[in-house]
Amino acid sequence: MRKLLFSTAAIAALSFASISNAPAQVIKGFYKQPYKARNNGTFDKKAGIFSIGLGAPYSYANYYRTIFPPVYAKYEMGIIDEIGIGLVGGMGFGSNRYSDDNYSTTTIGVLGYYHFNKFIPLKKLDVYAGLGIGMDINNRMHRGTEVNPLLLLKAGARYYFTQSFGVYIESAYDMLSVANAGVTFRF
Repeated sequence: MRKLLFSTAAIAALSFASISNAPAQVIKGFYKQPYKARNNGTFDKKAGIFSIGLGAPYSYANYYRTIFPPVYAKYEMGIIDEIGIGLVGGMGFGSNRYSDDNYSTTTIGVLGYYHFNKFIPLKKLDVYAGLGIGMDINNRMHRGTEVNPLLLLKAGARYYFTQSFGVYIESAYDMLSVANAGVTFRF
């Protein structure tokens, strides 16, 4: 799972770099600065980030399938220049392939994020990884509601078109989907 998360983050970083004018975005002398002073400008301790997106639908063992892509909403605030804390929520709807048992799944959690803004000298690219805990709430039509604890793992990248607007792509382990993408607003 860890290899999948980091591979997805690397692919996302390369994809975002290729759609932008990456050579013009490189910060000159970035690695000559002391680590503590270094920052590509995509995240800092004053950052507030709100993202909303859709997840990739999936099926579980060809038994359950999603009817509508999961919807995600996330908020993150900076603690220090490369670390933030955030709340994440997602909801998906699905059905059982072999019966009429429809279900909804909601995932909520708290995550700590590490941003690689002191290692990547591209002005508009924010690559991050997150780890946290949460709850998976399953509401099945014929079985009632189940609540289970959940370990949340995320890795992704954001590309900012302006100082306050961008897009993101993320790989995740959160019981809703393995990948999601959407828009980001930075305050």
